[in-house]
Amino acid sequence: MTAEFYESWMARLTESYAQHHVEAGNWSADEAVARARAETVKLLPDGVNSANHLLLTAQNESGETVGLVWIGLVRPDQQGAWIYDIEVFEGFRGSGYGRALLAAAEDAARDAGARTLGLNVFGPNTTARALYESSGYDTTSLQMRKQL
Repeated sequence: MTAEFYESWMARLTESYAQHHVEAGNWSADEAVARARAETVKLLPDGVNSANHLLLTAQNESGETVGLVWIGLVRPDQQGAWIYDIEVFEGFRGSGYGRALLAAAEDAARDAGARTLGLNVFGPNTTARALYESSGYDTTSLQMRKQL
């Protein structure tokens, strides 16, 4: 991932991550963007050059960037890697790029020595959940909430 691409992705990621937390009821709208940015900068203090992170982009046959994946290589159990973000850009979805990007992430994590690869998916994202389940990912925790 280039530094220029990183900056545009970081802006999109911050907005998206903030919005997901607002929709999930975790954060208020007025604090969400600042919190999302702070959490992301803490994980990637050196941007594209942050240690123990892989920031990969995917291109199609025409050389267009169709998506990306952000993998953290160190987890508390010291055995697994974590997908912080995986995205296929609008206009390229539904063409198998998500499955290919997920497989590439698994290969990259395995090559880096990880024995497991985890991720989080927000409940309403049924398309992503179906992809992960059909790719062999197991549910390891489930949070639920009811509005009162």
